[in-house]
Amino acid sequence: MEKEKQIIINGLGESTAKSYAGSYMRLRRLLNLTDKRKPIHNTPLNEVLGAVLAVENPSTSYSVFVITKKLFDYERNKKQFDDADMLIKERKRTIQVEKNINLKQTLPTYLNIESAIKKETDPVTYITSYIMFYCNTRNMDIALADLHASKKSDYDKDRNHLVIDGKNVLFIRNVYKTSKKYGVKENIIQNKKFYQFVKELLGNDDIVKLYSRKDGTNLNKSSIASYLRHKVVLNLNEGLIIKAVIQYANEKGSYDMLRTISQNRGTGVNILLSEYDVSNIKPPTLII
Repeated sequence: MEKEKQIIINGLGESTAKSYAGSYMRLRRLLNLTDKRKPIHNTPLNEVLGAVLAVENPSTSYSVFVITKKLFDYERNKKQFDDADMLIKERKRTIQVEKNINLKQTLPTYLNIESAIKKETDPVTYITSYIMFYCNTRNMDIALADLHASKKSDYDKDRNHLVIDGKNVLFIRNVYKTSKKYGVKENIIQNKKFYQFVKELLGNDDIVKLYSRKDGTNLNKSSIASYLRHKVVLNLNEGLIIKAVIQYANEKGSYDMLRTISQNRGTGVNILLSEYDVSNIKPPTLII
């Protein structure tokens, strides 16, 4: 089992390797493989794909499908893989359309969220919501941030940083989902209220964690979502905020805004449109 798992995760980044290892173990459970000496690839492919397709949640189904493709030869089993791939994607698309139809009715508008941020009085909620909304980030980008009273010659590469720089705040991101592909990202935040709240949280200290455990240690990545759950305006989350921002870009017809979101988030425009565009309900028309 361990040898097979190592083949799957070899050469992957820490976060991706952990995710793949989890999916590998999930696939073993789906197949009722309790004997660690028995590798998955000794199970007939039809049986494995049957277990994969029996998973109700298409995202979970796809995660174990990816593992299956790594364990069996694709070229020799192309039709089976392609058929399963298409079926999972069709299921996922059906659920996505249903969610998008509901979200178009219930999702707060860009201007609603912007207004709520402007009115927010809690420093941590304001900073969290502001970054998530205007810098288009995920939870991790914010939760792993340290506040700095002044610029430094060097920063912890395993943390992100909000640095007082004159009357601005420099946001340096070393740690985010696609950092291996896009490298370090920086934003210059020129907002007086944001600056004042950073100063308030710093007090007389030189460095302060924006989020930490009760004992002052850094958050575990697995617990980040629970810490941020009540620190975003209107009880929103990162997924809903990016969808509201994408919807606004669509309404404005702004390619510039879309490119900025892509740059900030470290996500290709094609992924933004396929995963976060709530207007993505009907397939493109073939009628001209």
